[in-house]
Amino acid sequence: MERSLRSLISRVLPTRPTANYELLTTPNSTSSPSTPISSIATIKGDIFTRLKNELLQFLFFLLPSFIQKRLRPSLHKPQRLYPTSYLDGLRGVASLLVCFCHYMEGNVGWYAKSYGVDYHAINGDEDIIHSSPLQLPFLRVLYSGRPMVHIFFVISGFVLSYKPLKQVRARNHSALQTTLSSSVFRRGLRLFLPTTASTFLVMIFIQTGWIGGALPTFWAQFWDWLHAVWRITFSWNWDITQYLPYDTHLWTIPIEMSNSMLLFITISGLSRCKTTLRLPFLFGIMIYCLKCKHWATFEFLGGALIAEVGLIQDARREKEAKTQSESSPFNSIVKPTTLSRASSVFWMANFIFAMWIAGWPNEGVDHTPGLHHFVPITPEPFFTTGGDWLAFPWFALGAMQVVFACQQVQFLQRVFTTGLAQYLANISYALYLMHGPMLDVFAHRWMPHVWWAVGGADGMWRRLFAFFGGTLVLGIPIIFAADLFWRAVDVPCVEFAKWLERICIIEED
Repeated sequence: MERSLRSLISRVLPTRPTANYELLTTPNSTSSPSTPISSIATIKGDIFTRLKNELLQFLFFLLPSFIQKRLRPSLHKPQRLYPTSYLDGLRGVASLLVCFCHYMEGNVGWYAKSYGVDYHAINGDEDIIHSSPLQLPFLRVLYSGRPMVHIFFVISGFVLSYKPLKQVRARNHSALQTTLSSSVFRRGLRLFLPTTASTFLVMIFIQTGWIGGALPTFWAQFWDWLHAVWRITFSWNWDITQYLPYDTHLWTIPIEMSNSMLLFITISGLSRCKTTLRLPFLFGIMIYCLKCKHWATFEFLGGALIAEVGLIQDARREKEAKTQSESSPFNSIVKPTTLSRASSVFWMANFIFAMWIAGWPNEGVDHTPGLHHFVPITPEPFFTTGGDWLAFPWFALGAMQVVFACQQVQFLQRVFTTGLAQYLANISYALYLMHGPMLDVFAHRWMPHVWWAVGGADGMWRRLFAFFGGTLVLGIPIIFAADLFWRAVDVPCVEFAKWLERICIIEED
């Protein structure tokens, strides 16, 4: 079946347009009465062929990239893996779990509560349906999107600082300056160009009636959208959690921008310090920021700390391998030691603990088995603030543990460098930007049919079937939109930022 589809695609969709353009007349030629008629026919045929080919190319472009790859594998290069590709995969999986979270909160919100807690006895909750297995610890990570945001920030800190820290350790300060300058120049473009496009699309959905809340005129809606874009780009409230119109999930984007800038400043300021001093200074700044309630800054700088620890370990391994190779050139294979196995066990235990913390419920943590012990020891000022803030320092700690564990354990790296994880890595930003609009467009239209199919919401099993049924049904437009947005908007925005930097920078002598 797949071979037949490939054959059909190759016949109707040539790699290049097949139209044959020829001169209608040649110099010094004598025209005849039949020449204009045949020329017009040739022009019409060429135009029709060109339009047909362009239409087929456009329709093929609309197909998700993984289907394109199956139909025409020769057009796609094998994806190259880099030393930090596992972090890209982790970010992709985390983006998917954020989608599940927002789908759950908007459609099957019972799962945000803890397993086995009698909310009817605690606060008079009218819902007395038994808990679902999906609410059990570890299983609920499937839709625990809130801790995933913290993982995003630690990954961003790691990735943004990885190359500069390599240059710092090599004492290549000239290259460091170039790298930091490039990062500062392109960071805003990388974050805000795709969000401008996605929110503009939401504005169109609102004006055409696919999403509610339309203003009386298009121009009123347009100016309201421009104000919303301004609020998204205004990044100097640091790590404030705010409601942003046109896509409330974009509250993380200004946080990404402001803390990226602070990360670059911190790297620059500590770049000339000795390693034995740079790490303690960095850790001290992290603790200071957390004490000041700047949890996102703690996570960004924590990503840089993890990155430098990894670089130190890489340097030590290279030195040990070189020493062993020189002393025994015929036996250069480094075998795992008891210490390395113990280290893997330690970091896997950290990963498991972080997954347990990720099950922190949206409400009722005071009555959640196990987790309620962490409430009274929550550090200040988060404990005094209370509410959702209780979870923030624990999510920050868990995010650090997850990224650290992935760096130290080869098994976890293999999990996040699989084909599926790397595909999610490619579309991760687009998935984050598009899942909200797609849920707004389709969830309230499709979920009533899902509930009808399972027989209503009265019963634990019916809710469980509705959860997975809705996930499957709504996942189709979300993945399709994310894949298309990635190729049509996200990738061109990255290329545009690089192009703009090239034409703006001063070439060094």
